[in-house]
Amino acid sequence: MKNYYYSDGLTTHGPFSLEELRAKKLSRNAMVRVESSEKWLPAEQFPELEGSFGEEPVAASPIYSRETANVPMPRTWFVESILVTIFCCLPFGIAGIVNAARVETKYNCGDIAGAQRSSEEAGKWTQIGFWIAVAGFVIYLAFLAVVFALDRY
Repeated sequence: MKNYYYSDGLTTHGPFSLEELRAKKLSRNAMVRVESSEKWLPAEQFPELEGSFGEEPVAASPIYSRETANVPMPRTWFVESILVTIFCCLPFGIAGIVNAARVETKYNCGDIAGAQRSSEEAGKWTQIGFWIAVAGFVIYLAFLAVVFALDRY
């Protein structure tokens, strides 16, 4: 007996028997694989699933969505986050990198709103790290100025 898996673009679901998978009423574009194979194929390429497709793309991979084709990907903030991590503030830079890495993944999975939220979070943490570093540098320069001024007297 073969076991099947399908993907909704974010997670893999399964294993399912052929009958269980047919009951899911997948769309023709849903990505499916057999347990013995590592290759993902659209459900329509499996002859054993013919006649069991649903009207709506219930579990179709959002990467094929026509609605997302015209929406530009939000800014990732990846390079800026790396620079903030290296030169400015490690904890906030890492938070920026983590969120920046999620932007493209969510966008490619069709989660436009999630990609936008991740972009905003990446930008927020990157900018916080940058401005904290700038403030720290200004405070350090003020401290040096005070020390050198007191050293003269």
